[in-house]
Amino acid sequence: MSKEPFVLDDTNEFFTLPSPPGDAKAGFSTRKQGVSSAPYNSLNLGLHVSDRNEDVLENRSRFAASIGRDEQSFVFAEQVHGNDVQRVGSLDRGAGSETLATAIAGADGFYTTDPTVTLMSLYADCVPLFFIGEEGKIVGLAHAGWKGTVGQIGSNMLGAWKEEGVDLQTVHAYIGPSIGQANYEVNDTIITSVDACLPHSVRRPYYPTNPGKYQLDLKETNRVLLQSAGVQRPISM
Repeated sequence: MSKEPFVLDDTNEFFTLPSPPGDAKAGFSTRKQGVSSAPYNSLNLGLHVSDRNEDVLENRSRFAASIGRDEQSFVFAEQVHGNDVQRVGSLDRGAGSETLATAIAGADGFYTTDPTVTLMSLYADCVPLFFIGEEGKIVGLAHAGWKGTVGQIGSNMLGAWKEEGVDLQTVHAYIGPSIGQANYEVNDTIITSVDACLPHSVRRPYYPTNPGKYQLDLKETNRVLLQSAGVQRPISM
């Protein structure tokens, strides 16, 4: 496991991957340099909360300009806390960019081989999973909450790539910022699901606190699952 892969761009106030394979680019925004009012101040990019739609669309336009992309290249998934992964391409450009109704239905993960597509995903506490394969010729993004994690959305991404003929030895995986173990308390039901999906030989990524309560490391859970699914390179997180 390697350390935090993303670096802050002080000028634009977002984090980027400094040396991605090939021509791929990856990163994530912060809350700065937007127009939304509290409690969404200020660069809220989500249409699924009670922010003003016009402010969100302005924020998306600003973010697109700051990363040098056309906002109509954006593709958003519906994000239903599932494990469905879908391929997207040029015909999907703009999906979910102006309204939730046009987002990629039922998906929490997606991937593309089209360099004109910008994959966009939204996070609060959940785990962002970034994938780059074949020296940047294929890229993927997955939203892994606890349900997507135990549903092995990362493995589903890799399985889809294998079907596309991607050599998993070329895959670089990066785990973005999410809730930390110290702040993520879960119950027996979730831990049972975590235990069921992990290899028996690995150290459990949680520890008990009170009866029926545990602190779960969701990032580490995803790292172990990605390695078990075939990612051979060190996973940065």
